[in-house]
Amino acid sequence: MQYILFSLMLFVLSFLSGMLGLGVAFISTPVLGLFGFDLKHVIMPWSLLLNGLTAISAAVTFARSKMVDWRTALPLLAITTLVAPLGVWILRFVPTNIVWWIYVGVLLFLAYRMAFAPKQDDAKETEITDRTRVRGGLLSAAIGVFAGFLGVGPGFLLMPTLVMLGYTARIAAATNSVIVTLPSFSAFIAHLGDAQFDWVMVGLTSVASVIGAYLGGSFTAKRVKSRTLTRIFAVALVLLAIQRVFLLLNP
Repeated sequence: MQYILFSLMLFVLSFLSGMLGLGVAFISTPVLGLFGFDLKHVIMPWSLLLNGLTAISAAVTFARSKMVDWRTALPLLAITTLVAPLGVWILRFVPTNIVWWIYVGVLLFLAYRMAFAPKQDDAKETEITDRTRVRGGLLSAAIGVFAGFLGVGPGFLLMPTLVMLGYTARIAAATNSVIVTLPSFSAFIAHLGDAQFDWVMVGLTSVASVIGAYLGGSFTAKRVKSRTLTRIFAVALVLLAIQRVFLLLNP
């Protein structure tokens, strides 16, 4: 019964993450924390594995719809992949509660930026200069380290960063889904030596998450406008922050 419950739960979470092109870790990490799993040895490696799988699944959908800016995606993919293990190494020296408070602060900051994002016109082609792509590369290096430290993959930081650099939310989500794949797996490998898994649970939730993310990406590609996407993103982040603050104040 537990296997079915977690598979269904992660299917729903992955559908939402697939819509946003994020990978599921930014949602699954705090939600799995509700069930008493150990953060560093269970939740982080489990979420990072699912993050990579769901990002690939959503990326396939977005790529088929020709929404991915490959000139941005591939360099940022390489940068974040290389630096993610550094964040995992830093985590060894920081108490768990501090990690969660940092997470809450980042969630609220991003929610504010996305809630008040500039108006976007999906009908107008997004024009991104090489200078902007260089800025994105520099920011992605810092994001990759921080995301590896938090154990959630870089997507929840990269997606709003791309929006702030001038992408529409739809193109940012599509491009981000490609960028977060390998960094998630590189951070997962860094965690693997200390991971404590129920491999049947991991296998079942992986299948459910891949399907959910694919359907979520398809939904965004066909039906969701950028303005709607930024609002969904902002609301999701605020809800996650409230949930985590409640747990931190009521251990």
